[in-house]
Amino acid sequence: MHAMYFEKSEIEKIIKNYTKKVLSKRIQDYAKTYEGLFKEYLRWSSKVTKQDFKKLSDQELVKILDVLCKRQVDFSEYQYYAFLILEGLGKEVEKIFENRPQFLQVIATPHKDTLITKARLDLLKLISKKYSEKELQRYVDKYAWLPIYDFVDEPLSIAEVKKQIKSIKNPSLELSSFKKNQKTGLREYSELIKKEKGTLRRKKIEVVHYFSYLKEMRDDYRRQAYYLWQPFWKEYSKRIGLSMIQANYLIFDELSKALLEKRDFRAVIKDRQKGYAHWFKEGVLTVYGSKMAPKIAAMAAGKETVSRISGFSARKGTVKGRVCIVYHRGEFGKLKDGDILVTAMTHQEFLPIMKKSKAIVTDEGGITCHASIVSRELGIPCIIGTKIATRVLKDGDLVEVDANKGVVRKL
Repeated sequence: MHAMYFEKSEIEKIIKNYTKKVLSKRIQDYAKTYEGLFKEYLRWSSKVTKQDFKKLSDQELVKILDVLCKRQVDFSEYQYYAFLILEGLGKEVEKIFENRPQFLQVIATPHKDTLITKARLDLLKLISKKYSEKELQRYVDKYAWLPIYDFVDEPLSIAEVKKQIKSIKNPSLELSSFKKNQKTGLREYSELIKKEKGTLRRKKIEVVHYFSYLKEMRDDYRRQAYYLWQPFWKEYSKRIGLSMIQANYLIFDELSKALLEKRDFRAVIKDRQKGYAHWFKEGVLTVYGSKMAPKIAAMAAGKETVSRISGFSARKGTVKGRVCIVYHRGEFGKLKDGDILVTAMTHQEFLPIMKKSKAIVTDEGGITCHASIVSRELGIPCIIGTKIATRVLKDGDLVEVDANKGVVRKL
């Protein structure tokens, strides 16, 4: 169990301040500046990770770790800015067009492709014609970072790509459909924004439109950067006698002491593998072990019970089925045809398993999020913004997804 608890008043204050900050700027300039933060982190990561970490002393490794952790705190912080927009302005725009949901899908059309989207398009182009093993290997080399959600994940492999190819029935059709929908969406967005006369309302719509790309864009840089840092973490983990997965359970001070003071944190790691929780209050983040994790998870869940979960209906309909919880690409193989996909949020790469799902349930997201758009295109029930679905549901749970009322019930 992994739970995180934030004081509601703090979240509301942050959302209000950030929304005001973004509205005070020209959104095109802000979008460029925002993406620039990610580009800079990737450039820095590329520069630092070119060295041979095996030749460095323990003290030198810890110095790099110190800088990395400080940079990572900032990097993680502005990754969440996009969610603040969706919780603030996104909700306002959803309210404006609640009786015209077709416009929400138009607004959510990204103004340009993310690298993850381009990876999918490149794969479709590749397999639309005869291709060689060398071409397939070049694709894998180019997009090796795609499955890297965290430092410990395995890079893309030939075997994984071949598995994806088997699931693609008609690559030419998918490619042409994507381009057609994108062109139509951007044209209709342009027509919509021209008709908006109210300056503030128009600006709110523009912000949500640009963040439809910026929210997804974050993964382009995060995954590439984490991929570049893997040699560092492999060497660091080796020196403290742990696997990369074990080392991933430690925070900076503990990692530093493990190397310089030869401290043994195996007991701490073993406990955190059972469950841990983060509590963010008054600017301070506290880590709790397995004993406190369930209590903090209950606090984060609020009044919700394990038998009934509420969210927002993105696409109506009612179905029953078995839950399959999927967090990232490495777990795609778990989902069987007709399962209920339950996840934190979906991305472009989730499309193959979304097509196999009977319904979609997410923790995060608004009406303009990826899951909302795709569920409407696929015509399957979808409930978003439950906050707690991945925490209170388990693989194999039999549930009823009532997207007419925005409710998931355990049966």
